[in-house]
Amino acid sequence: MTALRILSVALFAFLLGACARGPKTWYGVPETELPSFNRLVLKTAFEYPRNGTHTYWWPKRTDEDFVSYDGCSADVFLQGEQVMRGETGGRTFCCGWTLEVFAKSYERWLEGRQSGPEPRLAPQDFGEFKRLWFVEDLNGPGPSAALEAFQVGREIPWQEALPGDFMQIWRTENEEEKITGHSVIFLQWIDGGRGFRYISTQESTNGIGANTEHFGTYGNVTPTYTYFGRADPAIEPATE
Repeated sequence: MTALRILSVALFAFLLGACARGPKTWYGVPETELPSFNRLVLKTAFEYPRNGTHTYWWPKRTDEDFVSYDGCSADVFLQGEQVMRGETGGRTFCCGWTLEVFAKSYERWLEGRQSGPEPRLAPQDFGEFKRLWFVEDLNGPGPSAALEAFQVGREIPWQEALPGDFMQIWRTENEEEKITGHSVIFLQWIDGGRGFRYISTQESTNGIGANTEHFGTYGNVTPTYTYFGRADPAIEPATE
């Protein structure tokens, strides 16, 4: 067999394999059917190691190694300015890591855009954006409130949720009726919509990793206080 024929056979086999694999999907949804910014969010989120490199740490002032940081795996920069503080161990907490993913995805979007009006979210706005993202009040929406306030996204109903949307959940711990919140990136519904899969950072996965939770009698997540936000920096501004 000649070298040319060998090359032709190899190329045919590669193309055949590519066709057989079909388009890339994210948790059952073809990538081509996802909003473009959701794709950026997923790409960014899954670039992080999910092997305990960035463990979960919610700092308390009583901790011996207490340090005030923003929950991100490292310092985060936007348009050349530092907007979030990491800590030396590379540890993370939930709202800090999801905001880090958004910020890095937003930076990529800024670098890739060809033209258009000035971006609505600038480095000097990020402090207020972070305050809203980190949730103002118990049972509050967090990310979707920040996205809407700066017109870089919107809150969406749960029926519209797609991989790469941001999600703020609240749980009620049955024994003490204690309320806890969690900031995550939605991946898919499971068990007929009784639960969902997400990626975030939490103790149960030793830091960044995928996890599942359930609503109501199947778990402890409260449907009433579950919020979805879809980031879209190119969204049309709201009008009065």
